[in-house]
Amino acid sequence: MKLPRFNEKDYAHFITTNTFKYKNIFYNHNCCLILLKNIDFYRNKLGFKLIGYVIIPNHLHAIIWWPTKKCPELTISKIMQSIKSHSARQIIDYLHRTGSRGPLNSANNRSSGQGTRTTPEEYPHKRMSNQKYQIWQPSFYDFNIYSEKKLKQKLDYIHNNPVRTRLVKNASNYKYSSYRNYYMDDDKLIKIDKINI
Repeated sequence: MKLPRFNEKDYAHFITTNTFKYKNIFYNHNCCLILLKNIDFYRNKLGFKLIGYVIIPNHLHAIIWWPTKKCPELTISKIMQSIKSHSARQIIDYLHRTGSRGPLNSANNRSSGQGTRTTPEEYPHKRMSNQKYQIWQPSFYDFNIYSEKKLKQKLDYIHNNPVRTRLVKNASNYKYSSYRNYYMDDDKLIKIDKINI
C-alpha cells in the first residue's frame, strides 16, 4: 500500500487502548485471536486500513487510516467502539464458557485478577448498565500522525514494544505484532495493509 496522503483531514491514527485495570487479558492466545478477528471484521465492514499493530498482555497499539473522501462518516471513535465492544463480549463469553483461569475482570470487584477461577456469583452487575464484566478501559488514546516520518516512527515503536516490555529479546519472536507481516511475510494471524518502509 502507498503511504497515506497527509492533510488536515486525512491522517493516520496511532491508537492505544488498555485493558480494564491493566489486567493481562492477552497472555491468553485465544483472547488475542478474538481481538484480531474483530479488528479484521470491522476493517472489512467499515473500510479502514490496518497499517500496523501489536497486542501486549494489557494493551493494544494500532495504526489505522482511511480515505476520508470514501468514508466521510467514519470516525476513530466508531472504529474503536465497534472493535472494543464486540471483542469484549466474545472474550467474556470465551473465558466464562471455558472456565479459564485468568483475568476475567469484574467492573466492581477490586480483588479479581490473574490466577483465580471466575464464577458468575463473584461479579455483581455494574449499576450504570447491564455490563457484568469489563475487559477494556472505556477510553483510548489517539495520536494523529501528520507525516511519513512520524508514521514510520510509530510503526517502529509498535514493533519494538514487545522487546521494550521484556516479553521477548527479539521482535521477530513476538507472535502478535505486524512486525511478522512486514519483515517475515507472515500473514497467518491477520493480513495487514503494509506500507513501503
